[in-house]
Amino acid sequence: MIIWISGAYGVGKSTLAEALAEKVENSLIFDAEEVGNAIRGNYPGCPYGYIFEDYPLWGKFCCQLLKDIHNNFQRNILVPMTLVRSASYQIIEALARDGIETFLIVLEASHQTVHDRILARGEEEGCWCMENIELARSGCASLPGIHIDTDDKDVGELSDIVLDKIKAKR
Repeated sequence: MIIWISGAYGVGKSTLAEALAEKVENSLIFDAEEVGNAIRGNYPGCPYGYIFEDYPLWGKFCCQLLKDIHNNFQRNILVPMTLVRSASYQIIEALARDGIETFLIVLEASHQTVHDRILARGEEEGCWCMENIELARSGCASLPGIHIDTDDKDVGELSDIVLDKIKAKR
């Protein structure tokens, strides 16, 4: 099983993935940002901008790596990574077409909640994540998947909600 966790930058994707890793047997966390850094870092300049989804190879490489890890190591994979482009849902669809049980979880929160969480993790007012809160919130809102409001919920509660919703979809 692959659980892709999307949502605004700073909404709590990585925190939730860590909590789920403790509850989902035989799981690992896949860092799609590392894939993006490798791809973007090897192009001259920054030809496609700063959002990894805008690099054509990023989605393809993530998909191939996820398939390889899932199929060769039989692990449940948690992917905390913001998807803001609707075209990126093709990654989820490709994994499902290849017979991998795949879920997209979309974490939602108010602008203020996301803002406060970004500050709480040590970033400064006006950082890139903060400047792009609305881009991520609006991009994620249009994605199909399981949408979960995270306002006023702690990570333990959220991990239980995610697991209950996945169980109900099976």
